[in-house]
This record gives sequence, structure tokens and C-alpha cells, in this order.
Amino acid sequence: MAQLCHSQEEFRRRKTRVALLSFGERPAVQRWLGQTCDAFDVLLDRERRVYHAYGLERSLWRSHNPATLLLYLRRNLQGIHGGDSHGDDTAQLGGDFVVHTSGRMLLAYRSHDPTDRPPVETLLDALR
Repeated sequence: MAQLCHSQEEFRRRKTRVALLSFGERPAVQRWLGQTCDAFDVLLDRERRVYHAYGLERSLWRSHNPATLLLYLRRNLQGIHGGDSHGDDTAQLGGDFVVHTSGRMLLAYRSHDPTDRPPVETLLDALR
């Protein structure tokens, strides 16, 4: 998310709209945006219809593997808190997608674990 926030002007220059998708509750998502970057639209998908349509997986092991837990511990020690899950499914894996206005998929990146995200340059390259 931090990379997206730092690159928001580049997305604007390319006339690109960034939308985030969450299955969280609106108040929790609003708090999270206030703590990170509220420059983007957020769409709520409580039933995870889009998650399923885009082939995003759920994996308790990959979401809570030792490397991921160590990363979260390091962030907590640095004062960077992930926040409360508010009872949401912490095993749901995300992804990054670039979709043309025509509906054509330009990039589909399904995360292997919560820390697995493509570099912003990869998303921007898909726009060329």
C-alpha cells in the first residue's frame, strides 16, 4: 500500500484509476485508510464474489507461515501495526490486477502470501 501511495501521481499521469477491494467492514476499512493512504477508492466485497471470480485463494498456512509472522513481528517492533482484523478472515489472500476499461485483463497477480505483492513498476508497465 505504501508503494501505491508514493506512486499515486504516476497513476494519475497515466489516467489510471486505482481501486482497492476489501471484504472488511466499512468502519475498519476507513480506519485502515486513515492510517495508510486514503487516496484511492475502496470497494467492499463482503461476500467475496470478486475474490472468487478473480481466482483468489484462501490459505491459513500461507497467511500465517513463519516468514510472514516474523515480518509482522518486525513491523510491530518498529511501531508499524497491522491493526485489528475485526474478526475478518485473515487467511484470505489478495492480488493485484490491471483491467482495461474494455474489461480486458492486462495483468493478473495472485499473491502467494500476504507479503507477496508485485512492485508498483510491474503494475505501471502493464499500462503501457
